[in-house]
Amino acid sequence: MLVQLSGVPGSGKSTLARSVAGATGIVVLDTDVLKSSIVGSGVPVAAAGPVTYAAVLALAQDLLEQGRSVLLDSPCRYQELLDSGRQMANVHGVRYAFIELWVHDWGTVLHRLDGRSPRPSQLESATSPVPGTDWEFATAEETLATWQTQLLRPEHDWLRLDAEDAAKDNLRAALRYLGPHR
Repeated sequence: MLVQLSGVPGSGKSTLARSVAGATGIVVLDTDVLKSSIVGSGVPVAAAGPVTYAAVLALAQDLLEQGRSVLLDSPCRYQELLDSGRQMANVHGVRYAFIELWVHDWGTVLHRLDGRSPRPSQLESATSPVPGTDWEFATAEETLATWQTQLLRPEHDWLRLDAEDAAKDNLRAALRYLGPHR
C-alpha cells in the first residue's frame, strides 16, 4: 500500500503518520526529516524542496520494490507528488490511499505550532516567517489558510479528517479507511 498524507503545518500529519506506523508497521517517509537534512548539508531552503520530493519518491519506490507499505508524510501541495504517488502505487499493483487533515479552528493549529520543537525546514512558530519564502501575509492564520486552499487531493477514494479531533479518534478513522489491505 502507498498512503499519502496531506495538511498544513500543525494539522497533525506526523502524529497520525507515527501512530499509523505503530499500529501497522507501515514505513513512514517524512519530508520534513529529509528536507531538514538537506538544508543542514548547506542547500538553501528554497532549493531543498525539489530535492526532497525527488528523494522521498525514490525511497518510496525502493521500499515498494521490497514489498513494504509506505506512508508519505507531506503537505501534498504539488501535483507532481500526488500524480507520482498514484502512478507508483499503480505500477507496483498496490492500493493507493490518501488522507487529508483539514483545519476548521486555526487557534488549535497555531497553538500546536507554538508548542513544538521545529526541524530546520519547519515553521518555528505561528508568528515566524515561512522558511525559504518571501511570503508576507497579515497573520499566521492567513498564511495557513492560503496554504490549505492549495492542498491537492485525488478525485476519488480519499479520507478527510478533522485536524482538531483527538489523535486517537483520527487514528481509528484512518485505520478503518486503510482497512485490511494495510
